[in-house]
Amino acid sequence: MTPTQRIPVLVVGGGLVGLSAALFLEYHDVPYVLVEKRTTASALPKARGLHTRTSELFRQVGVEEPVKRAAVTALRAGSFGGASRGTSLITAEPLDLSHLRAAMAAADPSPSQFCFLPQVLLEPVLAKQARERGGDLRFGVELIDFETDDAGVTATLRDESGRSSVIRADYLIAADGAASPVRRALGIAGWELPPTRHYINAFVRTDLTGVLGGRTFSQCEISNDTMRGLVLSKNNTDEWSFQLEYDPTRETAADYPDERCIELIRGAIGVPDIEIEVLARSAWDTGSFVADEYRRGRVFLAGDAAHRHAPWGGFGGNTGVADAHNLVWKLAAVLSGTGGPALLDSYQAERWSRAIIAAEQANLGDDFETRYGIETPDNAEILARRLDFGAVMSRFRYASSAVSRKPADCIEWVEPHVDRLTGQVGTRLPHLWLDAEHTTSTLDLCGPGYAILIAGNSAAWRDAAADAQRATGVEIAVHGLGAEWGARTDLPEGGALLVRPDGHVAARSDEGLYPRSLATTLRSLMGWSADAQLPSARSTERALPWATARSTGSVSGRSA
Repeated sequence: MTPTQRIPVLVVGGGLVGLSAALFLEYHDVPYVLVEKRTTASALPKARGLHTRTSELFRQVGVEEPVKRAAVTALRAGSFGGASRGTSLITAEPLDLSHLRAAMAAADPSPSQFCFLPQVLLEPVLAKQARERGGDLRFGVELIDFETDDAGVTATLRDESGRSSVIRADYLIAADGAASPVRRALGIAGWELPPTRHYINAFVRTDLTGVLGGRTFSQCEISNDTMRGLVLSKNNTDEWSFQLEYDPTRETAADYPDERCIELIRGAIGVPDIEIEVLARSAWDTGSFVADEYRRGRVFLAGDAAHRHAPWGGFGGNTGVADAHNLVWKLAAVLSGTGGPALLDSYQAERWSRAIIAAEQANLGDDFETRYGIETPDNAEILARRLDFGAVMSRFRYASSAVSRKPADCIEWVEPHVDRLTGQVGTRLPHLWLDAEHTTSTLDLCGPGYAILIAGNSAAWRDAAADAQRATGVEIAVHGLGAEWGARTDLPEGGALLVRPDGHVAARSDEGLYPRSLATTLRSLMGWSADAQLPSARSTERALPWATARSTGSVSGRSA
C-alpha cells in the first residue's frame, strides 16, 4: 500500500507563478510540496520583464536582490526598451516614444523598479531561493489524479521512473499553465475572447550585432512581401525571438518546420545568408480566457491556469505572481486558525476583476502603434480606453469582504483605479522612504502579519493592537511615522491605516476604523462572523504541528 504524505499545501506547476507561490508560502511558514512534470525549464524566453509591483512582492520575501543580480547578466549589450518598425531589421526605424519615457519618469513612487529578466533566467533563481529555504520542489513529478472533499485534497503523483505516491493536502494551488489539467478536470469554464492573431514563436541564436549597429529595442515590427511579424530582444546580441504571423485558416504550426522558419527569419533580418540556429519554437495566439471560478472547494487556480491573454503590456506573468501573493497569506491565516473560511472567498472577489482588466488592456494593444501609445487617425477611441502600466499593476483597489467597505452607492468606492496612492481603502500602501539612506520603505513594514501605520504616535492604537492581537490571534505590528506620512496619506495627527499582510490598506481611521473597534474589524476582515469563537494567539500556535519558533507577532514602533 502506498503511504500517504500529509502537507498543508500542494502546488502543482513549477513555472513563474508556482515558484512564486512556493516562496510566499515559505515566507508565511506554511509547509508545501511543489510538483512539476518538467525536469528542465522551457528554452522559450516567455515573459521578459517584472513590473515594479512584482519586484515589490519579491522584495517583501527577500528575493529581490538575487533577481536583480541575475538581471545584470541578462543583456550582453545595450539596454531594454524602445520600438522599431520596417521591412527588415536593416531598414527598421525607431518610433518616437518620448511620451512613454516621460510617463515612466513620473511613475508611482516605489522602493523597487521594473526589472528585465526573461522567464527562462528568472525561474532558476526562484527555484534556487526556494530550495535554500527548505522548500520541497519535485521536478519530474506529475500530478496524475486528484480527489477533493470537504476536508482536503488527495493527490496521486508519478515520478519519471513510473513510481506513484500519494499526498493528502489541505489545499491545492493549480499553477499548471494555460492548458491546466486541474482546471479541465474540475470542468471550470470561463470568459473568452477569440484570437485576432496567430504566431509561431521561433527562439533562435543568430548574431545581429553587425546588422543592428548598436540599435536596441524591445519589439520591432517587420512587414514585407514574404513575412509579417515581430522581433523581440532576449540578450541584444545573439538570442532573439521571432514571432512569425500566420493564417490558421490556410496553415497550421506543422507547416513551419525549422527550415521554413529560418528562411522567413532571414527575410525579416534582411541578410539572406546569415547563420541561424532554431533553439525552440511553439505556436500561440492572442485569444483571452478568464476562468469563471478561481476556487472550487479546496482547489485554487492561479496564473495562466486562471487567465491567459495577449502578451502586450507584459501583464500575464506579473498578474499571476500577484494572484499567488494575494492567495497565500489568506491560506496561511486559515491554516493557522486566525482566518475564517470566508476569507478564502475574497481571493476570487479581488483577483478575477484584475485578470479581466489585464486581458482587456492587452487586447487594446493589438495594433503596434496603439501598443506604444502612438496616436493615428484610426485609434483615438482605443487609446482613450487604455490605462497606464501603473494603473493596471499598482494603482488599483480591491473591493471584497477582506477590506473595509463604504456604502455600495459611493461612486468613489466602486472606481477600480486611483490617480494617486494615498492610502485609500483597498489600495497598495503608499511608498515613503523612512531613512536618509533610502534602505527602508513603508512597504517594508508590511507582513507577514497585519500592520498599523500611525501619523504620529498614539497610545490608544498601541493598546488597541495589543488587545486585538490577544483576542484574535492575528499578528499586528504598530509603527508611528512622522508628519510626512500624514501628508502622504491625508491622515490627521494620530490617524492610522490598518494594512494587510499583502500591503493593501484594509481600513482607515477616518473611514470607520477606531481603536475601540479594532478587534471587531479584524474579525470581519479575516472572515469570521460576529458570534464565531476565535482561537487565541497561544491556542493557534498549539494547533499548528508544522509551526516554527517564530513569534506570533509584536507591537512595535518606528518613527521617521
